[in-house]
Amino acid sequence: MKLRKYYIIVKVNLSNSLAYRANVLSRFCFYTLFIFVFMNLWQAIYQEGSVHGYTYTQIVWYLIMTEFITFACTSSIYNTMNDDVKSGAIVYQLGRPIHYVFFQFANSLGQLLANALIFGVFAAILGFVFVGPLTTFSLAGIPALVISVALGIILNYFFLMLIGLSSFVVEDNFAIFLIYQKLGFMLGMFLPVEFLPGWLQPIAKSLPFSYIYWAPAKLFVDFSTLTAMELIPRQAAWVFFAITSVLLCYRLSVRHLQVNGG
Repeated sequence: MKLRKYYIIVKVNLSNSLAYRANVLSRFCFYTLFIFVFMNLWQAIYQEGSVHGYTYTQIVWYLIMTEFITFACTSSIYNTMNDDVKSGAIVYQLGRPIHYVFFQFANSLGQLLANALIFGVFAAILGFVFVGPLTTFSLAGIPALVISVALGIILNYFFLMLIGLSSFVVEDNFAIFLIYQKLGFMLGMFLPVEFLPGWLQPIAKSLPFSYIYWAPAKLFVDFSTLTAMELIPRQAAWVFFAITSVLLCYRLSVRHLQVNGG
């Protein structure tokens, strides 16, 4: 019965996300412009041939995949939770017969699914138009790729939720979000980890940002079973850490509210 509540929330928000076509169109335009600009930038860099084992076609598809994840991950959950805490609305939501954290996840899941479906199709079309087919793509790697992309999106979402919960401690969490966002940009979104300086690569691989963007994109453009067996368990471990951290922080924050009377 409890699961049905979450299912209904997901279904309603999925329908709402597909209804706003003008918003989707504007994001399509921004997505296309972004890929076009960086595609031309990489074209200038790739005059000498492949770079760090990535061909020009692979790097463009890599960027298309990381940007797909970015747009699929689009969520204002950290801001929503910030507003709930600041306005005191969270007190009313705590009285609902549903867990606040899982309610927010179900509430966003409809939008995440809609984004993944719409931008997945659009990303594939854009890649074929700009650079043609990805010859290194492996059909055998599709199951691992789907799992990796899903784990990357979930990982990003729960870290955003963790930033949202920081509102119980700091007055404004926007600065924390900006730091998180910029680290994601540099550690996997714009550049494969292999492009980073040698001393920085082990550090990047020990942080969660690489497993949001780099891991799924790596499996997409250069799949191998060994790589999948190495990266997916690390993604799953980070997802477990993120969800556990969110639930723990939420429990401590709610206890703080109850002790101090809101």
